[in-house]
Amino acid sequence: MLPILSLTLATLFVGTVITFFSGPRARYVAAGVSAAFLVEIAVMFLQFSWPAVAVAPTHFAESESYPWIQVAWLHVNYTVGIDGISLVLILLTGILQAVTVAYSWTERREPGAWFGLVLLTCLGCFGVFVALDVLLFFVFWEVVLIPMFFLIGFWGGPRRRYAALKFFIYTHVASVTMLVALLVTAFYSHSPSLDFASLAGSASALAVPTQIVLFLSLFFGFGVKFPIVPFHTWLPDAHVEAPTGGSVLLAGLLLKLGGYGLIRWGLEILPTGLAHVQWILYAVAFASIVWGAGVSLAQRDLKRLVAFSSINHMGIVLLAIALYSSLGLLAAVLLMFAHGIVSALLFMVSGSVHHTFGSRDLASVGGITPTAPALSTMTMTGALASLGLPALISFPAEFTALLATWDKLGYWVLIPLLTLVVTAAFYIWMMQRLLFGQPKGIPAGAHDLPYAEAFAMGVLVVLTVLYGILPNLLVHFIQLSPVAGLP
Repeated sequence: MLPILSLTLATLFVGTVITFFSGPRARYVAAGVSAAFLVEIAVMFLQFSWPAVAVAPTHFAESESYPWIQVAWLHVNYTVGIDGISLVLILLTGILQAVTVAYSWTERREPGAWFGLVLLTCLGCFGVFVALDVLLFFVFWEVVLIPMFFLIGFWGGPRRRYAALKFFIYTHVASVTMLVALLVTAFYSHSPSLDFASLAGSASALAVPTQIVLFLSLFFGFGVKFPIVPFHTWLPDAHVEAPTGGSVLLAGLLLKLGGYGLIRWGLEILPTGLAHVQWILYAVAFASIVWGAGVSLAQRDLKRLVAFSSINHMGIVLLAIALYSSLGLLAAVLLMFAHGIVSALLFMVSGSVHHTFGSRDLASVGGITPTAPALSTMTMTGALASLGLPALISFPAEFTALLATWDKLGYWVLIPLLTLVVTAAFYIWMMQRLLFGQPKGIPAGAHDLPYAEAFAMGVLVVLTVLYGILPNLLVHFIQLSPVAGLP
């Protein structure tokens, strides 16, 4: 069978290198690489849906393993594979890479570096989703930090250096903690290698106190990337200062690495540790949900509003993961995919509002619909999807999360349920201020969306409706994963 995962990694790597040296033609190279990436993802879906995978859903598909570092005390392999969870997140990666390239089509400032860093970010994310060895996983995890640091630090706003440094320090410290916890798990459990299968098999023999400490270490390492309260303060700064394309990748992809890592390397390896500290995850999830929604109400800057609402939504993801049920994990993956699409759309909206009207301040700009009807349509679609309107992408995910919470925690479901009302309040308030009423802060010569921006956002709008009406297009694949057998 075609080694599609290695072929995709090679495509992204070679394409990234060529893009860096392509100068003004970098956008065309990046577009070609993105198209090839989407074709390879389509092949993954076609091969993954074969009957053999459906019969044995607990095994990773497209798996490859080759010796890498082999010494007496250390066995590291190049091991990759996918299940339904990673496949859905790979699809999200391909979509967001393509629309980010399209949205940034007119980028003139160092286009080779810009498009190269965009592709490098997506290469790292793809590697995280397919890596099944601790050190290989960590290499790709760290690869993602480097391009995002430069995207924020070079192309960002006035406080870009502060935001980039804060992002890097927070996430790097968490990454080191995560690596140490995984290595300790491997060495103390006497795992024969650092492969996921070996680690998952041997970690169950660890003493319960050891599993608790290791799981909490992994929770911190992955949780900072969510981000969880109180380690969330890097996110608003990074989003506000990042260029639009950087914000799209940061919210759409990088936040999902934390959720995926916690599922793959936390829950599946140390389920006993989770069982003893589940209440901590619940408490942190509820705090993140309430804090994200409450602080969003006070925001006047459109980009900060979307950033804080991301904390709220990722809190719901954490809650769904902490439930440790098949329905909860289905909801978590669905919501990660939905948030990736919707947050990307809303950050593009905030970028276009700033480009067109010179400000993202909701008190300074308003009544833009007559001037920019297409932009207003994109704004309303993203806002309604984010607040969970039925028939749009977030509704099936959030509804499933609420059902899973009710099933496990009963009336505690009222906390996320009430915050959804708050989410609806601040998004409706935003639309009322920005889209309707008397035009305000409209500069002379203001116009609707350029073709490149309209195309990128249009694709996301179509996907928002498609997966809102037909969520089973994703559910079918998510259920073909090792966690599908949970109660």
